[in-house]
Amino acid sequence: MTFSTWLKGPSAQHSWLGLLIDGLNAVGSLLIFAIMVLICADVVARNLFNHPINGVAELVAASIVMIVFLQLASALRHGRMAQADIFIAGFVRKHPRLGHGLQTLFYLAGAAMLAVVFDGTLPVYLNAVERQLFMGVEGVFTFPVWPIRLVVLSCAAVTVAQYLLLAAREIRLIVAPSQTAEANV
Repeated sequence: MTFSTWLKGPSAQHSWLGLLIDGLNAVGSLLIFAIMVLICADVVARNLFNHPINGVAELVAASIVMIVFLQLASALRHGRMAQADIFIAGFVRKHPRLGHGLQTLFYLAGAAMLAVVFDGTLPVYLNAVERQLFMGVEGVFTFPVWPIRLVVLSCAAVTVAQYLLLAAREIRLIVAPSQTAEANV
């Protein structure tokens, strides 16, 4: 079993949170496809009809932020989050408790960072809803900002939950080292 497969864990693959995370990832992938189609349509409209599609730049800019947050928890869940895997995997093999302790710290730091994102986004989201803020050029193309903020807010919360679940798993492996041998089979 590889280290990234071990990160997922057998029971985590069919949990409601896992299904939600993979669903958010799928929505992010569909959004990527929609942006590609929109950009291609804009290029065709500009070149063939000399008439660009209004709001493409604004929609792409807003979508990139949403895509990152929609796919963040999935990257973490499936072991694709950037970290020094070679160092961690070797450390876990040679010094299991210390390695799992280091992983726990990594996951708790990630949870703390995403909690900061959540905490910073909540008032911005509430302000966007309260003031009915819009993005774009008035009279040409505008759309509300609150859905973007809501995606960031909710996906940050889901990612915090995923980080905490991974930290809890690492703590269990520190306390019960016999599970470490089974996990590395």
